[in-house]
Formats: sequence, C-alpha cells, structure tokens
Amino acid sequence: MTIIEEFTSIVEREGEAELIPFLQRLDKQHKKELVPVLKKLYKAYSAYSQEGGTTTFRPKWTDPQRIILGVAGFVCHTRKDFEQGNSGVINKQTLDTILPWYCPNWFSDFINNYANQNFTPYALNYDWYMELVEQQYVRESPLVISRILPSYIFKVLPRAHEYVPENLLQRDITLHEHFWYLFKHESGINLSDRYINLPEKTKDGLWIDAIKKYTSENRIDRKRLLNESLKASNNNFNQGLSGWFIELFVKLEPTKAEIIELQEELYQILNSPHSKVVNTSSRYLKDLTDEKDFLVDAYLDYAALLLTSESKAIVVTALTTLDKLAKKHPARQEQICMIACQAFIHQDNSIQLRAAKLIQKFGDTSSGSMKESLEAYGDALFSEARNVLNDFLKEFISDDALTEDDLTDTGSDFPEIRMPETFDEFVFLASQSFDQNETYHFDLLPASVLKFQNEMTAGNILKLMPAFQRAYQIIKGDWTINRGYLDDMLATFFVSFGQLLLSNKATADEPASPVYQALADLENGRNTYQIKAGGIKGWDIRSRSLGYKPHKHILLNAFFMLEKKISLPLLSTPTHQPCWVSATALIERLSQYQRAHVMPGDMDLQIAIARCFPGNLAEAIRLANENLTGEYRELMGLVLGEDQHPKDSYKLKLAWLVAGISKSSPDIDPQWASFSSLPDRYLNGEFEWDSLVEDYVWQRYDYKLGKNVDVPAKRKIIRISFGDKQKKTSAFKTVLSKILPDQKGVEPSVYAYTELKLEYISAEHNDIKRLLYLLPQQPDILIAHIIDKGLLYGDFSSADDKKLITYTLEALLTLKYRPGSMSKLLIASCMLSNDKTVRTYAAELWIKGVTEAAIDSGSIGKIIGKHECIELAPLKRFTDLAISNMYQISPQHNLALESLLACCIKQMNDLPISGCKKLLEIYTEVLVTNKSAVTNPSVIARLNAWEATETLKKVIQKMKNLG
Repeated sequence: MTIIEEFTSIVEREGEAELIPFLQRLDKQHKKELVPVLKKLYKAYSAYSQEGGTTTFRPKWTDPQRIILGVAGFVCHTRKDFEQGNSGVINKQTLDTILPWYCPNWFSDFINNYANQNFTPYALNYDWYMELVEQQYVRESPLVISRILPSYIFKVLPRAHEYVPENLLQRDITLHEHFWYLFKHESGINLSDRYINLPEKTKDGLWIDAIKKYTSENRIDRKRLLNESLKASNNNFNQGLSGWFIELFVKLEPTKAEIIELQEELYQILNSPHSKVVNTSSRYLKDLTDEKDFLVDAYLDYAALLLTSESKAIVVTALTTLDKLAKKHPARQEQICMIACQAFIHQDNSIQLRAAKLIQKFGDTSSGSMKESLEAYGDALFSEARNVLNDFLKEFISDDALTEDDLTDTGSDFPEIRMPETFDEFVFLASQSFDQNETYHFDLLPASVLKFQNEMTAGNILKLMPAFQRAYQIIKGDWTINRGYLDDMLATFFVSFGQLLLSNKATADEPASPVYQALADLENGRNTYQIKAGGIKGWDIRSRSLGYKPHKHILLNAFFMLEKKISLPLLSTPTHQPCWVSATALIERLSQYQRAHVMPGDMDLQIAIARCFPGNLAEAIRLANENLTGEYRELMGLVLGEDQHPKDSYKLKLAWLVAGISKSSPDIDPQWASFSSLPDRYLNGEFEWDSLVEDYVWQRYDYKLGKNVDVPAKRKIIRISFGDKQKKTSAFKTVLSKILPDQKGVEPSVYAYTELKLEYISAEHNDIKRLLYLLPQQPDILIAHIIDKGLLYGDFSSADDKKLITYTLEALLTLKYRPGSMSKLLIASCMLSNDKTVRTYAAELWIKGVTEAAIDSGSIGKIIGKHECIELAPLKRFTDLAISNMYQISPQHNLALESLLACCIKQMNDLPISGCKKLLEIYTEVLVTNKSAVTNPSVIARLNAWEATETLKKVIQKMKNLG
C-alpha cells in the first residue's frame, strides 16, 4: 500500500489513533507526495451539501475526519497552504500531541500573526500561549499578550464565568512585565467584562478592581501606574479604550501631590482627540491653580486650544481656570483676557457671557490691543455679551458680514457650454460622455453624433472605437456604484449608432472594411439581451418608470434622424450650464427646421422650451422676427414674454403647454391647462402634504405560534397627497367621447412623465440631476416624488436615499427659479436632517433664495414648526444650523431669519419640546440684531403659553422687554 493509499484509508475509516504514527514516519519526500492528495481530500470533504429531505447544509466530513485532515496539513503543508484550511486544529489538546516531535519553522510567526488580525482563536488563551513560549515553540510577542491577557482574570465555566484575579499571580512576569504591555498596545481590556454576567461585577469594572487591589498590596507600582495611565489615554487608541485608561487614572484617586508631579503628562494629553481625556485633564489642572508649583505658562500656552474645543464642558472649565489665574496673577491679566476672547467663536450665549464677564472684570478698557481683539469677534457676539463689553467696544458694523454688495449674484449669466467644433473634439467628448463628468454630456453626445454623421469615414470611425468599446463595456459589465440608468441608456444609444454604421457596410468604401470588421467583432462579442431586443428602441428598466421616457424620446428622435440622414440639430441641447438653452440658439435651431420643412421632435421641443432662458431679450425678439414665421414665431413670442392665447389650429400643442405653464406657474392659466389631461398639481407641483403620526402594522415572527403575527405600531411620516393623475371630467364629456370615438385624447406631455417609480431607490440617485434638469424652471413636480422616496420618514433609511437628497440639493443650487411649495418642503425638511451635509446644503439654498428675493422665509419656518409639532426630528439640528450657517449673513438675511423663526414658533404646540430654549435664544439674538420686537399676536400667544415652563421663563421675559 502506498503512502497516499494508506492516508486515504485512514481518512475514510476515521482512524485518528493511526494518524500520529503514520505522520511520524514520513520523510520530507513523502510529505511532498502527500500534499496534492491532501488538498483534494480537504476540498472534497469540506464541501457543503444538502442533507437529504431537509434544508440543512453541512460539510461532508465528520469531526474525526476534519481533525485528521487538519493535523496532516499542519505536518505536511507550507504555512500558506495550511492557512487556507487549518480546520480548527490550533488548540492545546491537538497540538500537545504534535509539537513534542514536530514544530514547523513557521509556527511561531503563525501564532503571533493573530495580533494583526481581527479574530484571535478562543483556544489561544494566556496560559497556553505562555506554555508555548516557555517551551520555546513561540517567541514572546507583546502584541499577542495584549490581545489575550484581558480575558485572563475570568474562568470559563459551563454557561457561566468566574472572576479569578489571582490568575495574575501565577507567573511573576505577568504583573511585572506583561501587565504593562496593555498600556502600550491596543487591546480589548475596556470591553473584557461587558458581556459577562457575574454577581461580583462592579460599576468600576473587574479589571479596575483587580488593578486597585494589587496596587494597594504593592504588587503594582502606583507611581508608574498613574504615569502610564495618562500616557495610554493619549496613545492613539480608540475612543473607548482611551476613555478607559483616563477612567482608571480617576479611580486610582491621585492625591494633589501626585497630580502636581504629573503636570507635564496632564498637559501632554490636552492634545488628545478624545474630549473625555481632555476634560479630565483640564479639571485636574483647574484644581492646581492655587498651588505654587502650578505651571502657569504651560497652561496659558494650551488655553487657546481648550477654548476652541467643540466640548462645552472643556471650554467652561478653561474659562474658570483663566478666571482663577487672573485673580492670582495681576501682571498676566491682559494676556489672559486676550486669550479668553477666543471663546467668542462659540455661538453659545452662556459661554460668551462667561468670557465677557471675565474680560469685564480683569480687562483694561483703555487697552487698544484689547479693543482690537474684541472687534475681531464683534459680528459673532450675542447681545448679552455685547452689553457686558460695551465699554470695550465701538459701535461698528463689519462690512464683510453685514452688507450685500459682496454676495454672489446668481443671475442669468450662466457659463456657456461649447459644442465640439472638430471631429477630434467629438471623439474626446465621446470618450468621456459615459463617466458623468458633466450632466450635459448626455445631451451633447447625440447632438454631436448628428452634427458629424456625414464625416463617418474609415479613419474617423477608427478614432471612435475606444468610445464604442466603452459603451459595450457599460452594457455588458457589472453595475458600478456611480452609474445611473441614463448612463446605460446613453451607452445603448451609442451602440445602436454603431449597429447603424455596421448596417451601412454595403455602401462603404473598401478601405473601410477593417473598421467595419472591428465594429462587427464588438457586436459579435457581446452577449446582451437588451441590445438584441431592439437597442435604444427597446430600452427600458424593470420598473417601467415613466421618468426615463423624455430622455429616451430625445435619443429616439436623434436616432430617427440618423436613420433618415437628416442633418438638423436637436433643439433641447443645452447651450449654457448646467442645462439652459439660450433663446437666440433655440430661435436659430427652429429656423433650420422651418426652412427644411421638418417637424421637430415633440419631446425635444418641449424640453427645449422648458430649458429656454431669454438672455438678451431685445436681441432674441429681433432674431425671432427675422427668422421665424407662423406658429414658431408665436410660440417663441410666448416664451419671450409676449401675450399669446391658445388656438385650435396649433400643431405644437404640447410645446405651447410647456411655454404657457412655465410662464404662469404656479397660478396656471386655464387656457394652457386645457392642453393637458393632468390636474393642475401635476403641472405646477403644488401637492398637498402633511407631517403626522401614522398608525401602521408590521409583522413579527412568533416562535410559540410558529408564524408571523401582526404588530400595531406608530411612525412619524411626511405624507404627500398625489391624488388622481387624470382630470375629473363631466358626465356630458364622457358620453360625448363615446358618441364621437374619433375624438383624440390629449397627448401626454413631459409633465405626465415626471415621476420616480420604484418603492426603493436603486440607481435613480445617479440620474436625479439630469432628471431635474428636464424642467429646470419647474423642478417641484419631481421634487414631490423625491421627498416621497427619500424623506418619507424624515431621516434616511438607506445610503441611496441620502445620495438622492444630496444630489437633488446640489442640482437646485445650480438653478435660478422661484421655489414652490415642494421645494420649500424639501429645504425645510432637510434643515432637520440627521446628515450635516444635507443640512448645510439646505441652508445654502435658503441663503441663495433670500439673496435672489425668491423664497418666502416664513413658509420655511412654518414647515419646520409643523414638523416639530410631532417632533419629526430633534429641534437641535435646526437650531445648530441656524446659528452657525444662517445668522449674520447680511441684514437682508437677518430679517428673513427673523420671519422664519417667528413663523416656526407660531406653528408649534403650546407644550414646548426639547430644544425650545435654544430656539428662543437665537430668536432673541436675531431680534436684537434687527432692532426688532415681538409684535405678532400669534407668536406672543405661543410665548405666553411657553412661559409657564420654568426653563424658558427668563429668555421669554428678556424677549418681551425688547422694543
């Protein structure tokens, strides 16, 4: 029997007792011969299969077979091969039978490598590891010891644990050396007893109890322990572990003499990124200020760092310490006051007031340096702090913060988009159109294909081959995280264009045949059902969302012109960023269609009208008069602001609809609305909505009943009422349509296609900017669907929901339009978002709207107040945003913020919620800045109701005294 046959027999018969003698007699050559079969057997026996008649899957091997294969691998394999399948043989019971006669040269590094992994085998405990070290099988590793020592004071019992701190005394080296590794290397000592249920478990934690016990018995050096605890708290450990070490220091109850001796270490940990560590150190240092050995200069060097901390407790402690130092050291009072000024960066009234009183107490009103330092923070000062510092401050207004001259003008000067002028520029555009570098590349590519369709020579087609390959790759390849359905649609269009070139092969010149062969190779190499099913003509997504129809219609229009070799431009191709079409360009394009006697694509014309901006109005009217006649001239007249009225003879009814709605929205002229079967809310986005607490039922599995059961619950929700998408018609019209069946219904417009279909967001977030740019002057219709999908529950339910909202806000920041009810709902709701970026974007939209005099701030406040009636989100999110991003932008913005806050308060309930005090403090500051007073009866009534709450009484009384 060969070695291989003998080993195979041992595995099959589960002959564990025969294994060790078999392995001991193998030489190096035998082991090498056994490796291939060992790998095959391991693969075969470890493979999972379904147990007959059940839903259980398990590997083929039995426990003895698993151990046999694992031990054989340990003896025969290289380290790399063994790591790929050690099958659980790294344990004391198994290796004690092997290591006395065989220890591979890689074993020590293999064991110590567990320190670099997330998982350490449960079997690798401190006792066994030290045995391996003592028997010289393993070189001692401080990293491994740091990982396994924390569990050493617990003994595992059946279904329980026992606290055994005396384990630390079994080896002298444990407390004398290994214990200190915990202070140098990251471990889980802070979590070691979290999930252990022991009756003797204390609030301090069992490790701290053990450390205190052996410190009191002089088994651990107390002086070294205090020093190492401070250093470990600032040793780049995670927040929890750093906090545990500073907590250990506190629990050791250092004396004042010990703290004085550790001052330098306490100063060093002020640089820690963890607030608990810094706060603890600053409290100890505060208690030393009366001591003669206190390092004053060192503290003043660090004071600025403490005053700019995000932790209010740290800032307050620092101001208290500076106050004590100023009393004791008169010669340093001006220096201390100058340092204290840095506390004014915090938009917190209590902090500012504390700093102001310190400066008032110890500052010199005649000091020019002091006044200059204070004026640097003048715009940030709250009214109470400003009043306290009145003798230091001049009356001044910062031109930088309080004028509007420097505010960005977001008028009609949009950056121009340049169309490719040469074929090489077209090739460059085609190569980057599928990478979403610019949203308008979707429009530029088909427009460029039309422009250069007559230049498709062999050489030029060869230049396009990388772009064709990229398009095929998108369709065939895996879906990437930043791809949208529109990218897939555009790639399908471009591939369809390649197929069209391929179909024209018969008319091509002979030199072009290699190029056409390259296209044919691409076509034959694909395996994509969508293209085979009809290319761009058959393109669709699983949800059958109508929202993608407008883009598809434009591409179909372009493809139709390519098929018919029509050399006319697309009307909707943007001329200015991000999506606008200048009136002069649209007039020129329309004139080409009129001269060619070709009807423009219906959707192409609608989108062009929706994207059109007049620019130089006089020049646009002159060009229209010179180049257009008939219906085209009248249509452009309406776009340019002329008074036009519907006529039955119009052939371009849907284009007239878009022009008329864009002009009159949100108060839609019924004459133009008659061109659509949609209700007004689907034309202007003025949907009804509510934020409410809603009853619902969810299912929970009941193990006793063995089935799902209904569980009633409540949820806070933003509910938009979309209603019926068809106008209600009278009975007479219904009967008339049956009598006259030849009467055609109204064709669907771009408004009928504005939606998001999916219940859960998949790739729509990557398309949302391009979808919004279809109706840039009326985004509210789509915004209603965006809110319904991404903000239904206030906070985000997935990362894709957050991306959907974030990208929507980014798109709106690039547009110049008057926000409707859905835009205002989006902005207000996002001001309460749990995502800081989303809140910031919402504030920027409000700032932009106020600057352009396009937004009603009172409406924003009313929505926030309505949301807070049900506490849809913590009010603190909004108050933090208001003070940091919306206050002191300009006088215009301060007045708008006053209106917003007043309407918010007026809309809220009589019973105040958490965060109302901060809201009222901000409102008070805004009133003082605007030199205003509360005059609205509804706001006064709400304040009167809130005044019964003790914590709000003082700020409300202060507010009432204004005026």
